Amino acid sequence: MHSNLVKLTLLVSLLFLLGQFGEQLPWGDTFSQQWIDSHTRDNGFAGVVNYFCISVCLMSFGVPRQLVAFMGGYAFGVVQGCLYSTLAAATSCIVVVFFARYFARSFIQIRLKEKMTKLNRFLKQDVLVKSLVVRLMPVGNNLATNLIAGVTQVRVLPFVTGSTIGYLPQMIIFSLMGKGVLVNSGANLIASVLLFLLASLLGAYILKKYRNQITGKSDHLNETKVNVIALHTNEYER
Repeated sequence: MHSNLVKLTLLVSLLFLLGQFGEQLPWGDTFSQQWIDSHTRDNGFAGVVNYFCISVCLMSFGVPRQLVAFMGGYAFGVVQGCLYSTLAAATSCIVVVFFARYFARSFIQIRLKEKMTKLNRFLKQDVLVKSLVVRLMPVGNNLATNLIAGVTQVRVLPFVTGSTIGYLPQMIIFSLMGKGVLVNSGANLIASVLLFLLASLLGAYILKKYRNQITGKSDHLNETKVNVIALHTNEYER
C-alpha cells in the first residue's frame, strides 16, 4: 500500500512537471529548421546540450527518431548529427523503459499474466539480437517498443545495446538527408534514399534468417522429443 502511494505521488508530480515543461517544447511543426537555427545551430556547446535534451524529451513522448536525426544532420552535419541523435535516442530508450518498469510493470503483469508470461519467455533469450532486428526494420513504433520492453522482464543492458546499434543505420541516413537539405545537395538526398532502402533490405534479411534459425531450433527440439519417446517405447516393449 505504501509503495503504491509513493508511485502515485511520483507519477502525479511528474505529470505536473511535464505539463509545465511541455509547453516549452517545440511540438509538431515548431520543431523545424527555424527552431534549430534559433536554438542549436552555431550556438556551440550550449546548442548541443539544448538539442540533446529537447530530443530526449520529444522522443520520450513519441516523436520519430528519424526526424530528430534529420534535424541533427541539419544542425551539426552528418557525423555529429548522427552521434548526438543516436545518443539521445538511446537515452530516451532508457528513460521510457525504466518509467514503464517502475510505474506500470506490476499492474500489467497482474492484469495480463498469461500474455506477459509468453512474452517474457520469448524475450528471455537473444535480447540483443531481437532488439537489433526490430530497430533495423523501417516500420514500427519506437515509443511502443520501449514501453513493451519496460513492462516485461527483458534485461535492460542488452536491450539498450541492441537498440542503439540498430538505430545507427537510419540515424546515419536521416542525418545525411538533413545535411543534404542544408547544402542543397541532390546527391546527398539520393544517397540517403538508396541507403534507406539498403538498410530496410538488410533488416528484412536478418529478420528472415533469425526466424529460420528459430524454426530450425524448434524442429530440432521436436525431433529430439520424438527420438526420446521412441527410445522409451522400445525399452518398454523389451
